[in-house]
Amino acid sequence: MLTHLKIFLVDQIGEVVVITPGGDGNGFRYNDLHSETNAIRGHMMKPGSKHLVVDLSKMDYFGSEFIGALVSMLREVKNRGHKASFCSANPQMMSVLQNMSLFKLWPHHATREEAVAAAS
Repeated sequence: MLTHLKIFLVDQIGEVVVITPGGDGNGFRYNDLHSETNAIRGHMMKPGSKHLVVDLSKMDYFGSEFIGALVSMLREVKNRGHKASFCSANPQMMSVLQNMSLFKLWPHHATREEAVAAAS
């Protein structure tokens, strides 16, 4: 399991990996974001890590680099034929994701439990 990450909390529930970004999504250092994104990508390549849920419950805002990192992880999972989704976004985050048409690519679930159930 991934440890010592500064940006993402990572939980594994069966074959579903749930990443929960925390903190100010606009204030992450690029090197940390890049490094952690690559670590999660590597983890997703392991047997038993198929589906990805991005839990946005601790986010109020994120910048373009952060959105790009999330999209790259979600796209990679989907391209391998597995499920990827968002969950627990607050109304402000829902608006951002809708404006970017990201819900057309990946669904949003109200809770983490719903997202994990849908992926399993």
